[in-house]
Amino acid sequence: MSLSFVQGDTAPDIASVIHDEDAPASPKNLSTATGVRFQMRKSDDRRYTVNAAAIVVNATLGQVKYQWGANDLAVPGTYDVQWEVTWSGGRIQTTTPPEEIEVRRQ
Repeated sequence: MSLSFVQGDTAPDIASVIHDEDAPASPKNLSTATGVRFQMRKSDDRRYTVNAAAIVVNATLGQVKYQWGANDLAVPGTYDVQWEVTWSGGRIQTTTPPEEIEVRRQ
């Protein structure tokens, strides 16, 4: 996925389907997940710009989304984004590889 957003925007939401790593064409069933986080950081930085709770739109189909906060897209640049799933029992699985988005100047 290569998406582009404009600096300062808060819409549209960013959405994705989390796929099963063993069967990449199949969505991951998130029914037993206790939470999903959206994580975003500049490509050249190890610190997250955004690390916040995401919304599971359809657990069976692995559909998730994140609603941008007021300052999430404040700084132009290239960002890596990923989804972190916490399963019941506390195990954590992060999507790989990270996907890239571009935030362009207003």
